[in-house]
Amino acid sequence: MKLLFANILSTLSLILLLGCNGGSNSSTTTSTQAIEAPEITELIGTEIAFNPVIRFTTSNECVYDNNLATETTFPQPTDGAIIASYTAVKSGTTLTITITSDDLSFGEDLVLVMSNWSDLDGDYLIDQFLIVPTLGDDLPLASMTGQFTVNAPAITNSNLNTANLPIFVGGDANRSPTLTEWNNYVVGKQLVFLYLDGNITTLSVSSASSYTTTDSTGSSITGTYDYDMISDTQGRLSLYEKSASTTYDYVQDGYGNAVAAYESEKITTTTERTVIIDLNFFNTSQIYDSTYETLNDKAGGLGIHFLRSKDTFVETLSGTPEGSLRLYNDSSLLN
Repeated sequence: MKLLFANILSTLSLILLLGCNGGSNSSTTTSTQAIEAPEITELIGTEIAFNPVIRFTTSNECVYDNNLATETTFPQPTDGAIIASYTAVKSGTTLTITITSDDLSFGEDLVLVMSNWSDLDGDYLIDQFLIVPTLGDDLPLASMTGQFTVNAPAITNSNLNTANLPIFVGGDANRSPTLTEWNNYVVGKQLVFLYLDGNITTLSVSSASSYTTTDSTGSSITGTYDYDMISDTQGRLSLYEKSASTTYDYVQDGYGNAVAAYESEKITTTTERTVIIDLNFFNTSQIYDSTYETLNDKAGGLGIHFLRSKDTFVETLSGTPEGSLRLYNDSSLLN
């Protein structure tokens, strides 16, 4: 898996990862308190990620997608995302989910024991949890950190009304976030771009106007951005980067050694980049690939769709600049 912001050779799926600084409430984290497991009915419409991504579409069906896996422990269907059945049992602070499929990659049921629920940013929405996975009757695998990436459930008895909050930031409303909602729920978190060819890039939203990312060499890049709510279903993210580097012409001294030329002969290179990403916050049934005029075989509803409509830094664009957008807690879980 490649973590390249500069690599734009493929269709992109964008994930936003929850950090520790977002949220519209001033309260501190509630992770030190024992949080009750969400009700089983509250799973419907949510999405969790712990390497595989699972979207609970009904009370007994889910979309199981393990295209991002960096290991082979969990089932990896050859068809990508598949429809599977599941059952859920709640017991106090523990939720046990059993996923069953007749796909050949599922030799046994995948059992997920979830506990240790936490609200990292004090917005009364469950962000992360501990997950202990088991395949069939085998011994439990190593525990992992899981997170809600779509429509996170509210903490039990928090009285939080999520009906009018956009799905993208954990609510139930299928609409674009306002600028205020973006600043309250997105700032301090991470955008993760998932290209359909497997490339992954990350972008950390540092403030209401700045972000950091890394280039192909792993060097940190700082830029500024602007978010605009265009309509109830559309938004626009504009990114701006500017960097300068200095090089010198080298000459040989009397001993044959390469030495830097005079200061006046230094070469300073300044690069600027502007990227405009159109966001479609209305969850369509499938990701549409306008370049090839076909429907991508990736199951729909997994994230927010987007189109990179402008990139002035890269001279030649190839691949399809479309994908989907998700909301995560920690992009390092994708490594």
